[in-house]
Amino acid sequence: MSKFFALLSACFFFFSLLTAAYGNDDHQFTIIKEGNKKGLFDADGKIIIPAIYDDLGWSKGLPQVFHKVLGYKENGHWGLINTKNQKITPPLFTSLQPFHDKLIIAGRKTAGKPNYFGVINYKGEQELEFRYYSLEKNHEDLVASILEKSYPQYGVITRRGHALIGFQYRRIVPVSEHTYALYDQQHRAALFTTSGDALTPFAYDSIAPFQHHFAVVFRHGKQGVIREDGKLVVPIDYSRVKIDGAQKASVLPFGKWHVFTGENKPVREYTFESIRPAGMNLYQVEIGNIQTFVDLEGKALLPEQWRVVRLEGDFAVIAHHGKYGLLSHRQDSSRILLQPEYDSLILDSASILAGKRSTSGDYAWSLFDEAGNKLSYYVYQDIKKKSEGYFPVKRKNYWGYLNEKGEEMISCQYLAAEPFRQQRAKVDFMDGQGVIDTQGNWVIKPFKYNGATLHLERIHDDLFIFGTQHHHYQVAKYGLVNQEGEEIYVSDYPLIDNGSSVWERNDQGKYGLVSYEGHRMLPTRYDTISALQEGVAYTFFKDGKSGILGKEGNMLLDVKNNFQELFPISEQYFGVKIDGKFGFVDTLGRLRIANRYDSITHFVSGMAAVSLMGRWGYINKSERLVVQPQFDRAYPFDGRLAMVRKEDKYGMVDKKGVTVVPIAYSRIVPAKEDRFLVIKENQGQKTGLISESGTLLIYPKYDKMEDLGNGYVIATRGEKYGLLTVAGRSTIPMIYDDLIYDPYNNLYLALESKGWQTIDLPVEGK
Repeated sequence: MSKFFALLSACFFFFSLLTAAYGNDDHQFTIIKEGNKKGLFDADGKIIIPAIYDDLGWSKGLPQVFHKVLGYKENGHWGLINTKNQKITPPLFTSLQPFHDKLIIAGRKTAGKPNYFGVINYKGEQELEFRYYSLEKNHEDLVASILEKSYPQYGVITRRGHALIGFQYRRIVPVSEHTYALYDQQHRAALFTTSGDALTPFAYDSIAPFQHHFAVVFRHGKQGVIREDGKLVVPIDYSRVKIDGAQKASVLPFGKWHVFTGENKPVREYTFESIRPAGMNLYQVEIGNIQTFVDLEGKALLPEQWRVVRLEGDFAVIAHHGKYGLLSHRQDSSRILLQPEYDSLILDSASILAGKRSTSGDYAWSLFDEAGNKLSYYVYQDIKKKSEGYFPVKRKNYWGYLNEKGEEMISCQYLAAEPFRQQRAKVDFMDGQGVIDTQGNWVIKPFKYNGATLHLERIHDDLFIFGTQHHHYQVAKYGLVNQEGEEIYVSDYPLIDNGSSVWERNDQGKYGLVSYEGHRMLPTRYDTISALQEGVAYTFFKDGKSGILGKEGNMLLDVKNNFQELFPISEQYFGVKIDGKFGFVDTLGRLRIANRYDSITHFVSGMAAVSLMGRWGYINKSERLVVQPQFDRAYPFDGRLAMVRKEDKYGMVDKKGVTVVPIAYSRIVPAKEDRFLVIKENQGQKTGLISESGTLLIYPKYDKMEDLGNGYVIATRGEKYGLLTVAGRSTIPMIYDDLIYDPYNNLYLALESKGWQTIDLPVEGK
């Protein structure tokens, strides 16, 4: 019991801190919880409201009494009750929130209408009409909104409902005790006083809350500072701005991008946060949170407030406030094809699919050509990318097909529709699945197989796997049917396409093999069967034994052999394990390289790595030991060279067994043009470059290196970037904070970063 009163005292102290500010002895009451219900104690610990309510306090979670009145919640709604346990109002409200001087913001919903807000007093009497879409207190005033054509419009009113700022704004945000940030219908922001006087024009994208009488303002991805009287005191030219104190700010200028040729000839300069090559005469750049396009001269190709979502050929999908549009960009011109007013946008070759979403979440899709002209007469619930000139489209919950001119060539009458392939498309009809041609004629009519609905899976231009569902006493059936509707194979077991033939899998998990012509290739009794390997053979396995089957179904080697393991084919040879040793057989299962090795790799370029007595070397297909076993590990050839390892160091050998790259590196990685990056421990890992013949081109002394494949290499040391030729000659000095290759225009973009700077903020009147 003592623990209970200790806890009660702690709760009382906590809630008293929350409620003392309201006076009128409201702090003498404590809300308590028993199980899932709440009640109220007075200062003496006496229960004055039993714990029978779903909630007590206010709808935003404030556990306090307000002029000896508080909210109670029953059946999902709120009402007012006093500290004498007398209900002042029934539970009529969706929300209740204390406002000012015995006034309460309340929400109320009536049938068929949105939730509207008004103001009541502590007696439950209406003080302000329930006509507002939202109400939020700001000191003694209210930021309110009303619905205009289904969209909220914001203003500021007094507690009596008198307008201080008219209802014509998209958003209103308090940013200091005496100011608001107002956003117009174009999402531009201005600073106003709480009495409605404009301090700035609508010239900003947004205004941050004030600190020390200063606020950061944003415009087109750049930042600056305004004073509380609206004066711009730091120009909007910076990447980042921080208010540090009463008269201090930190600013971060944008970096400078220098453009060079590969031989360090200056071309031009840009000032962006980031830049990425996007095409001929085209860069995608970032300025703050804005992404856009510029040409080679740095000229913006989009309105500054728009951003680029993605590039597709000569088009860019653009976005503005969550809506998408399309820009056409070619080397000589740029043009907006679709304004950013769509909720989804898909490019499909020379066609554009654009969809708008309604308030219910349904889409309305239209088809446009590459010039932005609308082609489709109807709007569609869904539309898929075209195939063979036809778009599957959904209208009135049924599917049909639209041609590239926007004409509905096959009416919307199917439950589902797949894209055309070889002038055939699978569709769902009421009686099952079937196949139509481009005129909408049935090629395979929907039918029921012994009363069971047919389902089709296309596996070839003129071949389908069919399956049926269990129907009454009829078991499911499976098979192959051609595009004329002829059944060429029927089975009791599911069929699975493997790209060259069909697997048949029975209830015991055993596999068989069937050709696309419907011929049995292997009976359904094997544990696994491979797909066709190198276009010549399959391997199959049963009870730990393996065999080889020709691509036409001819048995090359049955499972009655002495193979312990059979590995995938490579260059017409299978790796095998016989009597605990490894060798190679041909496609007929004949032993071509004796099983004498401890381990093997597959053949590449006529060479395979083999292990004897724990050491690795290489053999050719004549089983000549080209490279003697002398390495801890050997890897398949990559071009003219192969990587080998000895005592945790790596090198490379050629096909004659000559060690052309010393075994001295911690890592070797393939690069461009058959070259290799070599990494060596040298006061940390350092990177160099070797040629395809093993010649050391660049000594390992750089932290990172990127072979561009054009005769140049981007290298880094520390945090700095530079450019070298593949012969190691420095062209662009290693003094830049980033270096990007532009393959479209054969240029190099080098970043010179700027650090944070501290500036003084002028006091009022200066």
